[in-house]
Amino acid sequence: MTDPTDPTNAGSASPLDPPQPPAPPAQSAPSARSASSKPVVPSLPPIAPVPPVPPVSFEPATDNAGNASAASPLVGAASIPAAPVAVAAADTSSSGAPETAANAPADGPASEDAYVEHIDDATPIVQPDIDPAILAADTAAAEHHSHRRRMSPEHIRRIKRRKRRRRIFIGVLVFVVLLAALVGWFAVSALKAKNEVEAAVAQASGIQSQVMSGDTAAAKASIEQFSAHIDATYRQTSSPVWALATLIPHYGSDVKAVRQTVDILEDVSNNALPKLASSVDGLNLSQIGIHDGAVDLGSMASVAGNLTAANKVIADANVKFGNVSGTNIPQITDALASAKAKFADLASTVDLGTRVANLMPAMFDLGSGSAPNDGKVRNYLVIAQNNAELRATGGIFGSWGVLTVDGGKLTMGTFSPAQVPPVPGSPVVQLTAEEKSLFTEKMATYQQDPDFTPDFSRAAEIAAAMWKNLNNQTVDGVISIDPVFLQSLLGTTGPVTLADGSQLDGQNTVQALLHDTYVTKLTGAAQDAFFSSAATSIFNHLITSAGGNNAGLVKAVQDSVTNGHVYLWSAHEDEQQQLDGTAISGTLITNPSKPVTGVYFNDGTMGKMDWYLKREVSYEYDQTYPSGAKQYTVHIKLTNTVDPNAVKTIPQDVLGFDEQGANRHGEIDTVTYTYAPAGGRLVDWQFAGSGVGDGNYDSIAVHNDLTVGVKGVTLQPGESFEATIHVVTSPTVAADDEMVLRQTPLLN
Repeated sequence: MTDPTDPTNAGSASPLDPPQPPAPPAQSAPSARSASSKPVVPSLPPIAPVPPVPPVSFEPATDNAGNASAASPLVGAASIPAAPVAVAAADTSSSGAPETAANAPADGPASEDAYVEHIDDATPIVQPDIDPAILAADTAAAEHHSHRRRMSPEHIRRIKRRKRRRRIFIGVLVFVVLLAALVGWFAVSALKAKNEVEAAVAQASGIQSQVMSGDTAAAKASIEQFSAHIDATYRQTSSPVWALATLIPHYGSDVKAVRQTVDILEDVSNNALPKLASSVDGLNLSQIGIHDGAVDLGSMASVAGNLTAANKVIADANVKFGNVSGTNIPQITDALASAKAKFADLASTVDLGTRVANLMPAMFDLGSGSAPNDGKVRNYLVIAQNNAELRATGGIFGSWGVLTVDGGKLTMGTFSPAQVPPVPGSPVVQLTAEEKSLFTEKMATYQQDPDFTPDFSRAAEIAAAMWKNLNNQTVDGVISIDPVFLQSLLGTTGPVTLADGSQLDGQNTVQALLHDTYVTKLTGAAQDAFFSSAATSIFNHLITSAGGNNAGLVKAVQDSVTNGHVYLWSAHEDEQQQLDGTAISGTLITNPSKPVTGVYFNDGTMGKMDWYLKREVSYEYDQTYPSGAKQYTVHIKLTNTVDPNAVKTIPQDVLGFDEQGANRHGEIDTVTYTYAPAGGRLVDWQFAGSGVGDGNYDSIAVHNDLTVGVKGVTLQPGESFEATIHVVTSPTVAADDEMVLRQTPLLN
């Protein structure tokens, strides 16, 4: 392109150059001016005035979504059609540069003429074509924005408050809807969980009876269904909604208690029930019993390991279950208490089965999976207690004999009467100061008196030592039975005929041994001989005729153990550890978390008058202290039921003798012992009726860390003695653990 400023190109132009305006007429002589002076304006025809352009709005443009875009002076304003505008060629200063804003005079153009001189009078002026409607809309928009800018601060705050309230309302509405949905879901889930728990409890309730009846297939099915229902319950309660529900004020603790319960049961379901289900066949009572004089335990030894593992999980769960608390809803509280009681029964059953499976194979010389038969014959001292003359664990040791077990084969020796003279080398064991104070040295001196103490494990230890001194034989353990147990066995095995032709059965054995024999047998020697003969015959009958009703036999043993008519002690320490704390061991409970109140009796009549002594012992819950200790009221009533008119017809050996050897005349002399729970105490007591004395205990002592109240009572025929005693447990007792009452076994 040619340079238009080059004088050599003045007479020619490039086709690509823009059209140039016509050159002005030549001047004869330019006006003299400086580089900054105003150029000479030529004489031009008048220029038509330009109509005013309406104001253009510069409102930001928005896209379809309402978002602001880059500002444009034409968006929202009058649309001005593009038109070519002729621009005069730029004048140059004396320096040759075009005059621009940068080099224009500092005070700007002096008048419009400065700009007009650049416009060729031949260039047309184009007027914009603006739609009036657009102008009106633009004016309204401008007015609207002008109005907004004039809003007061208070008005703006009101608008913001309205928006804030609207947002809050929407948020609350959404929350309420969500909460309603969660509550609805939780209600449905809770109903499902409730139904599953009820179904699980129903299954668990039948397991014990199914095992005891020998229906192991049904027991196994119940265990599996119990597990399935617990798993289904856990799936409901482990959801986040249940976790949120625990945060609800007041009632959240109920939800938490339910979740804790289900978590405990889920652990049992996963870690105990499979082992328990696989062990049920080993407890099949149709395979356990006595056949042809030998003990048959079936496959019990093979399941001992699984039972032990399951029992540990269930025992731990039972403790955790007992600590679940914090419920406020009565229905949940009642349901939880019921579930705890039934689970405790299940735990007790499993614990007993575990101990039996671990003990019986060894005790009956049958070995086990891990400890096979060592070939050593076992000898057990069997003691028949006589409840007509009371001792704390039942009655005096009436007769005793040795049961020999060789590879499961049972042989019962002849029972012999326990003699009155002191045992040689007495006392046969070292007694504690507490034992001497409470029971005197008689308990380690006379064959009939080791069970002055209510702790059978101690009485058995003393009895074993006496037998060793008398017969030079060491025994492996001691088994204690009484006429109530023998009668229960005969009710299962059928009657037995004695050497004298008399018959004992499931109805008459207790009366025959504890009453009738003292009427028909007039001498003590004859009475002792009959008692010993009966015990031998019944035991041998059991060994040879017990087959065919194993379930009935086990039920008779279980009931007798529960009611204190059968005790067992092992001279082997590891076996005794399995027995400790169980009902069959007869040990004193010294664990404060397991409250047991004991009421025991020792006869002081030195006769057989306790057949006529009616004993009534009961208790009731009173209150729970803030410390957690519980108070109970224990009621004791003793009545001498002998007919005063019949005293003269009763043999003197039955009526008894006093300490000086003088004959008694129908009175019954009894020493009562009230043991407070471990960690607890005897709060107060009231005595009424005969034998009250000064209204206080004769002494308050301590035995094996247990507080004991001792009271001697003498009752003439027809007289009664009553005691009302308040006892308090240890504060460490769990809220749902109730006190247990143990007493000298009753005759009915």
